Amino acid sequence: MIDFADVDGVIQSVRFELYRENIHGALEIVEAAHAARPDPRYAQQAARIRSWLGHLQSRDAYVAAQERQYKGLRWKMGLKLLEKRLRMLSGKKTRKMIERRGRDPEFQELEREVDAVKPRRVLDAGSGEGGVAMALCARHPELAVDGVEVSFTNVRIARQINRWKMASFRQGLAEEVHEYFEPGCFDLAYSFAVLEHVRDVDATVRSILTVLRPGGRFCFVVPMHEFRARGPIPDYRPVHGYADHCRVFSEADLRRRWGGEPGFRVVKIPGAWKHGEIPDCIEPVEFGSFFVSFAKA
Repeated sequence: MIDFADVDGVIQSVRFELYRENIHGALEIVEAAHAARPDPRYAQQAARIRSWLGHLQSRDAYVAAQERQYKGLRWKMGLKLLEKRLRMLSGKKTRKMIERRGRDPEFQELEREVDAVKPRRVLDAGSGEGGVAMALCARHPELAVDGVEVSFTNVRIARQINRWKMASFRQGLAEEVHEYFEPGCFDLAYSFAVLEHVRDVDATVRSILTVLRPGGRFCFVVPMHEFRARGPIPDYRPVHGYADHCRVFSEADLRRRWGGEPGFRVVKIPGAWKHGEIPDCIEPVEFGSFFVSFAKA
């Protein structure tokens, strides 16, 4: 229980959730505290957090924020971009990406699903630069993979490095895939590192399930951030200037929301701790990702 009269203690709880990337949860705490015990520090903290969530207010704002971020990260003019273009043209970037993806535990879990379902057509909802889709096509040439990605910068890169006719990429939102494809046209759908970003989780999953055939499987990966604090937590600021990751999931959350779906399974995949990105006063309890899958009823 949080004592709302203890302003410093509440702010510490809020910062803890922010470093977990549970931005909505942090906002709920500080708003509840301000409603119970109005204090200008609560009001100031709530206003800051809301300002980091402004991109969720509209579709256009969300798309623009994602494009600014990825264009700055991956298409900023300079020597690095020139080197990247040369790697793209030579095929070196594609080869490295395929090799790296093939070693990822998340990808290996996805391949288990592919082996079980034996799909012919697969949806990648939130395909990024296309690494997972291309790795699937390279290792499973019988598949056709349709990638949908919010950032045009990522779509452009994916199209330029793609070497497989059975992989295609288009710009769009994961929560709108039902507008791009016929109902039930995919045998398997996956969404890696997407649901922590989207404006509406339920709408996104509903859209993906609409284009998945009955009995087809939906797989997704989300962060696993279970921490504990060992001392005072410093102020928090989002890396990209806005809350790109705006929510986090626990195993209990995942089981509550989707545990009743046919063939539900969840796998904990340990990840490398972010030394230097997270304060030393916070240490991991479980850090990495969850791989979740279930069948469409």
